Amino acid sequence: MKKDIKFGTDGWRGEIAKDFTFENVRLVTQAFIKHFKKTDFCQKGIAIGYDNRFLSEDFARLCAELCAGAKIKTFYSKISLPSPALSYFVNANKLGAGIMITASHNPSNWNGFKIKESFGGSATSLFTQAVENELKSQGIDDAAKPSSNYESFDPKTDYIKHISSFVDIKKIKEANIKIVFDPMHGSGAGYLKELLLTIDEINSNRDPLFGGVNPEPLPVNLIDLKSATREAQQKNKLTLGIAIDGDADRIGAYDPDGTYISSHNIFSLLLKHLYENKHLKGKIIKTFNISRLIEKQAKEYGLEIIEKPIGFKYIAEEFLKGGVMIGGEESGGIGIMNNIPERDGSLNALLLLEFVATTGRTLSQNLNLIMDKLGRFYYDRLDIHIERESVLPKLEKFKSAKKFGSNDIARIETLDGIKLNFKDESWILFRPSGTEPLLRIYAEGKSVDQVKMLLAEGESQFFS
Repeated sequence: MKKDIKFGTDGWRGEIAKDFTFENVRLVTQAFIKHFKKTDFCQKGIAIGYDNRFLSEDFARLCAELCAGAKIKTFYSKISLPSPALSYFVNANKLGAGIMITASHNPSNWNGFKIKESFGGSATSLFTQAVENELKSQGIDDAAKPSSNYESFDPKTDYIKHISSFVDIKKIKEANIKIVFDPMHGSGAGYLKELLLTIDEINSNRDPLFGGVNPEPLPVNLIDLKSATREAQQKNKLTLGIAIDGDADRIGAYDPDGTYISSHNIFSLLLKHLYENKHLKGKIIKTFNISRLIEKQAKEYGLEIIEKPIGFKYIAEEFLKGGVMIGGEESGGIGIMNNIPERDGSLNALLLLEFVATTGRTLSQNLNLIMDKLGRFYYDRLDIHIERESVLPKLEKFKSAKKFGSNDIARIETLDGIKLNFKDESWILFRPSGTEPLLRIYAEGKSVDQVKMLLAEGESQFFS
């Protein structure tokens, strides 16, 4: 299987027992060790963590045993933990790298192997390519025999103290916000409740099947949160429902009236909060599939905006250059200034709560103020299960298109996938997933109905 193991936008992922097996995890870990031992960071050690998925702790223990057997100082997590907590532990303890066993928001029958570098963020393309090269050339490395000579660690207390330092916890508590929190049966359960005891936490038990849904904070997976938030609103004027994904690095939200606050909306709200309320300034980094509203906010604030391919590792690279205030991606991963270059669902949840506490308005009310001034933009995404090899030939026809349905194409971009931009500022993007056998079709328009029409037209034209 090793010839088929590739690192996508954030790590290597595969189906448990089919691709993600103990033997393949062994191969990938050995390839990682070979590269890691060639770097100056190897002497600093490594931390290994895991999420709530099936067998995650056992896959992680194998990684720890192999790293320890290779004479690398190794730390193995006592408990499942959020990916950002592992990244924070690596950075705070000046370790050389981290390995996180998680498939993030992917289906329950998947698992994954994420590499974190010493700076506390997703491994760069250079690092993962080097591991892939080792994987292609290696045989079984007898020098890396398993060893139980590793230390255990639990970063929970220090990590919670770290993320709470970014907000005014007292202000949040005094605002009397009713908070419904859905960790989606993932490894972020219990963390925010340590800070805010009045949180109503749902779906907080470990369930490797994630309640029968994908642990991604999208409306189709958040029926429980929508219902619980509406119910809570009957008792409290300021109510907010927040969800994080399976490894707690992405975020979604609900307002009490049933309005879903998408990742694009959250990016927009956090940008406003950081700039207007917390008085931060810096560059804005957005991925290729993020809302035009972010561009309009950047122009209003006079801030530089940079567009990158899809994947948080590209955003992390910009953070490392310095001067970035906020960077985000469509899937709900958002990083902020003065933190490690990592997306963090729990930290962003606290920032949203601080925003609501500061303004005394719901997220929808704050979002309406932005859109009333800069224009209305609505977004949605369609996922089609199809092998990547079948996708690429079908996309060729869009590269030279002049019209898309009744829309005149103003500009075609190919930074990551194929994006058709229309004259009214709406757009549609076709892109094969980097981690799953999926075609993702993204669309943004000036109304919900326009977005639905774009997605329907996109699916029709793709298969025609």
